[in-house]
Amino acid sequence: MTELSSYLTFARSHDQPLNRHLPIVVLALIAVVALLAILGVYASISAKAPPANETAQALRDMQTSQQRAEDQLKALQQTVSSDQAEIRRLSEEVTALTGKLAALQPSVARAQRAPAPLPPTEPAKQKSGAR
Repeated sequence: MTELSSYLTFARSHDQPLNRHLPIVVLALIAVVALLAILGVYASISAKAPPANETAQALRDMQTSQQRAEDQLKALQQTVSSDQAEIRRLSEEVTALTGKLAALQPSVARAQRAPAPLPPTEPAKQKSGAR
């Protein structure tokens, strides 16, 4: 029995340090698992979101495109405005020419009804010796 009791005493003396370190080991394992989970979540978030410099560049590109579109729109508005002014001017000219044509039509109609004038007579020939 002494062997058994000495074995049990030996086993108990070695078991106690293991039991004392068990909570520390479990806590360390939980901390490692939590750290790995946090790193995994962070990696998935950063993989989905573009880096800040790419986002800033995309914003600058969009602002440049917007400014270009605004400039083109202003140029088109100026072109349309000048075209409208030209159309008004041409319309006024057509109206004026239409009035002149209407004024000329009666005299053309009279000329068409009048008899054809006689051909002009030849002028008298001068003497060739006189100078």
